[in-house]
Amino acid sequence: MSQELSRRRRAIITGLSPFMEERLLLEAISLWQDSYADRPRFSLQGFVSELCRLFDLADRRHHIHMSLVQAMSLPVSELQADPWSQSQPDSPERHPCTQAFQLLQHAIWQRLGEQQASQLRLDMLAQLRQKNTPAQIRLVMESWLQHPQQALSPLDIGPLRTQLNRAYVLLCERIGPVEADRLLKQAYDSTAQHNPGLQSALRELL
Repeated sequence: MSQELSRRRRAIITGLSPFMEERLLLEAISLWQDSYADRPRFSLQGFVSELCRLFDLADRRHHIHMSLVQAMSLPVSELQADPWSQSQPDSPERHPCTQAFQLLQHAIWQRLGEQQASQLRLDMLAQLRQKNTPAQIRLVMESWLQHPQQALSPLDIGPLRTQLNRAYVLLCERIGPVEADRLLKQAYDSTAQHNPGLQSALRELL
């Protein structure tokens, strides 16, 4: 599923690149991931309509739609690269802080239970837009929160700390600060115990 998602995202990037600068392209990909990625492959009319409304592209609607349809039919070798691909290698040796962040979040969600963890992820997704998160960081986080079983694409320590802090604030709002502190400590201790090579990265995050 992650390979298919990446291939379709590459097709969207390929189809939209002639019409958008990088900043708007990031916004468009974020919109697609958030609202249209789970729809059938060629269900593009709604996406194109929303793009034209948001970015004042109505006069190019037909060309944009045809470009996307054609890109969806291209072989993988002709698609533009996916800089946010879920399949990027993310070994602890290369990206220890990203790995530590992902494992710590999973440990928190596991202790919350499926229902509360799902709601917390939805809160985190909503907060990404409310807090004016930079587009590329938001894109990476949105993709991972929507598909948390996949590997998180590498991020720098600063954005990871910010995202962890925001998740902690949401956790405090949901279960109270005392319980949130207890749960975070349990998740931290468990992650550190089972991943001794990541203890330094975990300390950096907190």
